[in-house]
Amino acid sequence: MKRLALAPHRLYFFLGALAVALLFSWWWWQVQAQQMQTIALHALVMPLGVFPLFILGFTFTAGPRWLGLDVPDHYFLLHGVTYFMGVALVLLASALGWHPLRSSGFAFMLSAWLAVTWRWAALVRMSKVDDKIHPIALLFAMTGGALALVASLLWSLGMQETWQVGRELAFFGFLLPVFLTVCHRMLPFFTSNVLQDYVVWRPYRLLYVWLGGSALLALTACLNLLLVQAVVAGLMSLSFAYTSWRWGLLRSLQNRLLAMLHLSFAWLTVVFALQAATALGAPIGSAAVHALGLGFMGTMLVGFVSRVTFGHSGRALQANNLLWGLYLGLHIAALLRVMASLFVIPQILQLSSSIWLALLLIWTAQMLPAYLRARADGKAG
Repeated sequence: MKRLALAPHRLYFFLGALAVALLFSWWWWQVQAQQMQTIALHALVMPLGVFPLFILGFTFTAGPRWLGLDVPDHYFLLHGVTYFMGVALVLLASALGWHPLRSSGFAFMLSAWLAVTWRWAALVRMSKVDDKIHPIALLFAMTGGALALVASLLWSLGMQETWQVGRELAFFGFLLPVFLTVCHRMLPFFTSNVLQDYVVWRPYRLLYVWLGGSALLALTACLNLLLVQAVVAGLMSLSFAYTSWRWGLLRSLQNRLLAMLHLSFAWLTVVFALQAATALGAPIGSAAVHALGLGFMGTMLVGFVSRVTFGHSGRALQANNLLWGLYLGLHIAALLRVMASLFVIPQILQLSSSIWLALLLIWTAQMLPAYLRARADGKAG
């Protein structure tokens, strides 16, 4: 366990994997027991519980390099454990039906997130590099995460009107900007390291359009400006389709670990087509948000974290048959969840949740030992 203190990504990824196992087990039980009164909590605690610890693991590992800094982090153990405890308290409160404990959990999560956001802001200010666009974009997204947690805390205290604000900010003010910023910087970079004669294309104007579109989607959803939301979502869907082609989706299939990132990114075209359809009144329920949270973010999390874990544990950057099968299975499970919303079939929802839980438990069992062992190549970290 002492090795968890060697580097931020070890602790954050370890706790993130545990959070994934806890959250998907909790939700599987709710679905099987048909405890639909927890849907509102599910919509907040899943996005704010599954992804943030992994985001911190990547941010405080790769981020200082982006900023040209070599500054030790003396507080990541405190911040990581505090955030994880908050998630655990929220789930315990759900099991016990004790709302004050749920509010305490969100308060723990918020306090930890404010601390890491402040630290990231300090690093951005400290850096002397000329190009800080990606780090600053991450800072704004992390601020959106803090606002989403504030709204979630207020909802847990009884302010029901803040639920939608928290949900929209969690996805479009926080997670989507983080994922898009990281994809914009890293996906062409990873691809250029694998494919020969690959031309890196990642204009900043593309990132600005994505981030602006994300902000507009959050705003229009909260204000119920459906026509504007449909137009923005439709344009974003087209931009993602073009980018997926320009970044080399088909060529990426030559390498499984690289293809995992590109196939996940390809979901965004579908996500925002569904988002536009929802805004125009199509009766498709929560299909768009589940395509986003599971199809894009869920599968991208597995692909990205697996790659970073292999790289930082000194292992070969290759996806074996088990990981490749798990990853493709998650796409099938995500598609089933979208279908459950499109056709309103509870049995498909139960099947999808069972597949997600089984596959993610196997994946976390694969990943967890890497954070507790020394690097395979003998290097530090």
